[in-house]
Amino acid sequence: MPTFKARALIAKGDGPHSSRRTRDDVERIFVKVNEIWLQAGIRFDCVVLDWRPDPATLEEIVTAASERRGDADALKSVTGDDPTEVTALYVRSIGGSSGKVFRPKRAVLVVDETKVSDSRTTAHEIGHLFGLEHWLAHPPPEPPDRPPGHLMARTQPGVELTPLDIQRVEASLPSCGLTPTG
Repeated sequence: MPTFKARALIAKGDGPHSSRRTRDDVERIFVKVNEIWLQAGIRFDCVVLDWRPDPATLEEIVTAASERRGDADALKSVTGDDPTEVTALYVRSIGGSSGKVFRPKRAVLVVDETKVSDSRTTAHEIGHLFGLEHWLAHPPPEPPDRPPGHLMARTQPGVELTPLDIQRVEASLPSCGLTPTG
């Protein structure tokens, strides 16, 4: 089973983006993330840390997320130039969305008050790192290849991966930039 390293960084400090989550909260999130990704035979070995970023760095990252940009230069100071592990950033809010993926930096950002469960939002954003995209045209049960509980459906509480999703993830593993540890 491929196991990937992950770092979960909980924004702390006195600023407006500081998360209310605790390390225990995020550890519980990743237990459920692993349950979801077990469907594809994938596991995350996650280290959870309190994160006290420079306020300007955090502001740039949150602004990029709220503007739906696919990257932020400030993330380089968090993930490095060529990250090989998942970085999950937990912040208070990004202005309406529950999460955001930054593919080039292999990072996901999740807000404190998600529209669905925190673990589902984290797993969903990680799905984007593996090349999975939203399906938007019709809510369940259409199209017929999407179960009502599909992980990649926007604003849905689902946590299921389809066989096609699993095939896509397996095909993306060699090129996704993440280095499995096991």
